[in-house]
Amino acid sequence: MRRDDDSIRIDRVHAHDIDAMLSLYVDLFHDREPLTKCFGFSRERMITIARTLFDERSNNVLARGICWIARDRAAANREVGFVLGDDPAAAGGHRMPDHLTDEERRRLPDVMSLLEEIRRPVKDRLASDPGTCLHVSAVGVAPGYEGAGLATRLLQTALADAEAHGFLHAFAECTSPASRTLHQKCGFAHVQSVPVHRFSVDGRRPFMECPLDVHLMWRVFDGGQPKSRDAPR
Repeated sequence: MRRDDDSIRIDRVHAHDIDAMLSLYVDLFHDREPLTKCFGFSRERMITIARTLFDERSNNVLARGICWIARDRAAANREVGFVLGDDPAAAGGHRMPDHLTDEERRRLPDVMSLLEEIRRPVKDRLASDPGTCLHVSAVGVAPGYEGAGLATRLLQTALADAEAHGFLHAFAECTSPASRTLHQKCGFAHVQSVPVHRFSVDGRRPFMECPLDVHLMWRVFDGGQPKSRDAPR
């Protein structure tokens, strides 16, 4: 099922949109997105973690205006897509949820170590001033709205707005060929691939059962570095 582009409206996410955005995020990513499946969090725990990461009291992601949501006006303004963004250099950073289980306390450091390894080639740039590097943490489109260019529209909207507000770079971790193709279509270059099942920390391979390569993608906006240096090495 495809919808008329004219019926889809894309808006910046505000505080009153957070519940709808996070519900759609978990619906689309839990048990579907490959890396999320490898981490093994329950649906309820995913909502708790996502709410903590995007709580405007902790790191003010919403106030910085780098999350977007798409609604279908022809279907009672149903939420049908989103882009989640954050700023790794922003003050406050991310905090982990309270009351972690023993299993989560064991697993989360491994997850964070994996993300650090994926981002290693651009680590120095992520530590620069706030408002310079956008992290595109997730792009999702509801079933029935796929294949009609909505993901491209969402990502292009987020990137154009970030550039207009002075961001110089953007990066994303892609876990599927479709995601990698989407980001390449929107101007990202491939930096490195990390085979998750081979990732080791302290001599252990915590994700040996995860047959997945994660691709680090990088884009330089016109105000950033010369085009010859678009993809860090």
